[in-house]
Amino acid sequence: MDIRLLRTFCVVAKLENITQAAELLNFTQPTVSAQIRTLEEHFGVQLFERIGKKLYITDAGKFLIDPSEKILKIYSETVTQINSFSEVQYMRIGISSSYINYFLSPALLELQTSGVAGRINVEICSNSSSVLDGVNNNKYDIGIVHDFISMKCLNTVIINSEELVWVGHENVIKDKDCPRIDECTIINFRQGCTFRTLCDEFLQKRGLNSTFEYSNFDAVKNAMIEGLGIALLPRIVVENLVKRNDNFYMFKELSNLQIRLFTITHKDKHLSTTAHTLLKLLQDNKVSI
Repeated sequence: MDIRLLRTFCVVAKLENITQAAELLNFTQPTVSAQIRTLEEHFGVQLFERIGKKLYITDAGKFLIDPSEKILKIYSETVTQINSFSEVQYMRIGISSSYINYFLSPALLELQTSGVAGRINVEICSNSSSVLDGVNNNKYDIGIVHDFISMKCLNTVIINSEELVWVGHENVIKDKDCPRIDECTIINFRQGCTFRTLCDEFLQKRGLNSTFEYSNFDAVKNAMIEGLGIALLPRIVVENLVKRNDNFYMFKELSNLQIRLFTITHKDKHLSTTAHTLLKLLQDNKVSI
């Protein structure tokens, strides 16, 4: 018997409502009803009765609650204990932009230094939606995204908020004594991403338009480095560029915009000790660049 049937049963028994249980479990209503029917067929008894629009639990259903909760608890404890035997743990991380590596890489380095990193796979996705799909489909243990995603099945925690600043190669700055953003060619991000939304917000207020548009973060940064124009980038990225090469100019005019980062994990996903350690490093902002 599928252990998930007992989890569904306990939620329905508590709420006495198929619709509410489906929403909480992130299932469709027909899926929950089918799982309850499967459980009833397995035991050969009716667990719920529907009278009018209300659902009532039967005596057999009431009896099943306590053993089901005990079985689920034992199963959860068993999984935790079994996983603890693995010395080398495999962790899969999905991120919505290469920019996130400015914070993720130092954390992974700290894990590696401490000897608890194990095997780790990091995949750069095209957007936050792709990361979300990966977390929901168990492709990733941890997702790191630019967008706040509110779903009952997820744990979403903010880990960073970084100011966005304008930067460009000195060759594109016409007046180096008093540089103006509206005198520069502007490089933008592709439509639909968080960076593009924030950049457009600034440009619209100033009545400006972008000239170049690139599909990902690295492409925008590299186009700026090559001298095609100026770009709106996170301060941490700009300061690292300026520190390594004084040919780049960081505008003093503030955008008053912030790019935020969030970790997302599925509430039903059992995370390894390594994954918990990484989340704590990121969420406590203990990593430094």
